[in-house]
Amino acid sequence: MSKKKKQKQSEREVEREIVRYLRDHPAFFENHLDLLADMTLPHETGHAVSLIERQVSVLRDQRDEARRKLQHLVYTAQKNEELSHHINTLILALLDSTSLEEMLEVVRNRLADDLDAEAVVVRLFDTGHATMRALPELVDWSEPVLGAFEKVIAGRRPVCGSLKPGQLDALFSGQSDNIASAALIPLVESTSSQRCYGLLAIGSPDRSRFRADMGTVFLSQLGKVLTRVLKMHLA
Repeated sequence: MSKKKKQKQSEREVEREIVRYLRDHPAFFENHLDLLADMTLPHETGHAVSLIERQVSVLRDQRDEARRKLQHLVYTAQKNEELSHHINTLILALLDSTSLEEMLEVVRNRLADDLDAEAVVVRLFDTGHATMRALPELVDWSEPVLGAFEKVIAGRRPVCGSLKPGQLDALFSGQSDNIASAALIPLVESTSSQRCYGLLAIGSPDRSRFRADMGTVFLSQLGKVLTRVLKMHLA
């Protein structure tokens, strides 16, 4: 007997074993619906769609949707893990800073390098501390300009989205034409803090980078940590 004939005979024997097993276990596919969703069953019904075809189609749709959701969850988890790592690295670098100037430099460099922030600006309000007087980050905004950020400061929470021209000019002087979306982070210890030490602004030319409906948990954490380290240098 040739090798080819032996192979065909072996395949027929395997098929008979499979048929015998399926007959002895009629509930097999009920216990393995995922397998059924991957199978193609010939079922001649003309132009009509049989119940079997409809069930298999529904199973396949459900499987594909579940896979898409799982892939999205995995992607989101990976991005959150990556972001958490960068935030932790930033926090450690902030704690290691030995001066207010070094702390501000760490913020700008880390956010630009690790978080791909195109524009990073820190604007500090005058607290009367002598260390702040020579800082370029110190602002003495007039009432109209300060009023443009009143809601953000009063809300004590990060705000994301597009900014008004006056806000862009006040924060991103010389870069405002390239900023399509931004995150504004009040420098406060908590939402109930009495004092706001300033604003951290992160800008992007991508209009969808910072959206009004996006989560701000990491941004809020960043603002609180930055505020506490800032207080340490002003003590």
